[in-house]
Amino acid sequence: MSTEQDYRSTGISLLDAIDFNKKNSTLTFGGAYTSDTVTPSNDQPGGDKKTADVLFGLTQVLSPTTLFSLNLCVGRTEGYLSDPYKVVELNGVLVPEQRPDSKTKTIAYMSLTQFVTPVDGSIELSYRHYSDSFGINAETLSAEWYQKLSPEFILVPGIRYYDQTAADFYDVRFSGSPTDYSSDYRLSALQTLGYWLKLIWKPSARLSLDAGFERYEQKGKDTVTPKEVYPAANVFIVGVRLWL
Repeated sequence: MSTEQDYRSTGISLLDAIDFNKKNSTLTFGGAYTSDTVTPSNDQPGGDKKTADVLFGLTQVLSPTTLFSLNLCVGRTEGYLSDPYKVVELNGVLVPEQRPDSKTKTIAYMSLTQFVTPVDGSIELSYRHYSDSFGINAETLSAEWYQKLSPEFILVPGIRYYDQTAADFYDVRFSGSPTDYSSDYRLSALQTLGYWLKLIWKPSARLSLDAGFERYEQKGKDTVTPKEVYPAANVFIVGVRLWL
């Protein structure tokens, strides 16, 4: 359960895995259910929403140095899906946005990890496809290289590319009497690019520390959304992990 000033979320998830084929194959399956309540602080009406997700996955050892994973997730959300803090221009007047009250989604994810013995490093390649009933289709490609510098230090450069189509009800302004409408730029046709460099230090088997830098850039693909709404950022990350 998590609680904020204007949002409360309660959820439960179950995940299990079965090994077979002499433990060279692992079948993963699970599900999750979340109940959320939105209570906007700007006097707009809120509401409840319910989300259910089902996950199936397969991890396969292809060779002593190659690992392949495939996951499929299907989910449905019903209830209050609008953002109470977003407004749109409708017939020349600013009004709260209105999104559909239900959404189905499908996510397919594949990854391939290959250890490269001569350089004592490994590469992880992944592809993710997302589609939903809002009309958004998105593709994500990413690559990371894990280079072992010493028994304690690992250097990790990486890159991620993301591309999506616009939601069926997205535009910068509306006229007439549309059923659903939103000018949230996150629902527009857009592309993002992220690249990073991270250093991991493992002083012991139970302790890991990391520090890194990531550059994030986003741009729109249509001719109507202002370019300045798409963000760019430099992100510095420091983390600690402890296994008890």
